[in-house]
Amino acid sequence: MDRRALVTGGTGFVGRRLMRRLLDDGWTVRALVLEAERPRLPNHPNLEPVIGDVTREESLRGTMADVDVVFHLAALVESWVRDPVDFYRVNVAGTDHMIDEALRSNVSRFVFTSSISGIGVTPGVVIREDSPPGKVFGAYEASKAEAERHLASACDQRGLPAITLIPGVILGPGDTRNTGKFLLAFIKGEFPGMFAEESMLPVVDVEDTARAHLLAAERGRIGERYIICGENRTWGDLIRVASAISGTPMPSRHIGGRALWLASRTGEVWSRMTRAPPRLPAWLADFLLTGAMMDNAKSIRELGMTYRPIDESIRESIEWFREEGLFEGPRPPTEVAPTFSLPIENPSARPGTDIGSKIPDQPQIEGKKDRRPNRPDGRA
Repeated sequence: MDRRALVTGGTGFVGRRLMRRLLDDGWTVRALVLEAERPRLPNHPNLEPVIGDVTREESLRGTMADVDVVFHLAALVESWVRDPVDFYRVNVAGTDHMIDEALRSNVSRFVFTSSISGIGVTPGVVIREDSPPGKVFGAYEASKAEAERHLASACDQRGLPAITLIPGVILGPGDTRNTGKFLLAFIKGEFPGMFAEESMLPVVDVEDTARAHLLAAERGRIGERYIICGENRTWGDLIRVASAISGTPMPSRHIGGRALWLASRTGEVWSRMTRAPPRLPAWLADFLLTGAMMDNAKSIRELGMTYRPIDESIRESIEWFREEGLFEGPRPPTEVAPTFSLPIENPSARPGTDIGSKIPDQPQIEGKKDRRPNRPDGRA
């Protein structure tokens, strides 16, 4: 049976994996891309490029005709922008335009890629899909939370057949803009010291995240949201794994929470003067000092998700950095000592973290041949 999908954000970190999987599974894919992104699409007989922009409602007209599933991944994903209004314009208004066109076209499924901000963080609490709203960090996260609220309203009041995915911190080869930027900085020896070693992060492999989208389209329940997370790991543990794999020694200096908090605020002030991005935005410092944990049991139970060990994702990311000429450090032994991680299902909660007294010390954050993407673009 011919299955047709519209994908937005198909040239992004997760989106290009999703499109490859759809095409490999026999789907006909219509990819909505900006004019500048067109050359980054692969050549495939079942791939139809469509030039459009989620911020321009008129450019979406007709793009969802005869489409079975819409996968809306397009978003402005940056740790810092000069004008935070851009986040609202792309991530909120753009999602509103996609919702309107999906309802007009009567699509049967609308899979939306949200973020942890859709639920928010409650320190020391394992986040579940039905958790009460928690803290949201930064303008990007606030925009994604607002977009998810609009989506839920359209589902409840207008009949949008929406399914929401909430990934954790995504890791894997091909990323130098988001989590991969911090991983690359560490293995190149650019960390001034270790920080937020005990803060927990919910991490997930990029290929698992892409596969979750297909499973959501096939098995997800309309109106539901699903956390996509492989493991809950401390930031310090993840860095130790990266050290063992890359051969980069662990920093001997420790940067305390208050020092990190102050440095992030000073960097924000300097960025307003120079209009250059800060090395560690204040919101990200706060998130890293707070940490978060997510429960993936619902995705395993209802979608049939399985998750690969995140150590493999880190190894393949570092191998990709080498292949791209971004890192030339010594090659360590092939075997890495096993590390501790919380159980994948129903991880136990840790004591809460008080941001006022303890500042975060951790940055945020495909078979084999498929996990070697070309250099990434700027959209997720």
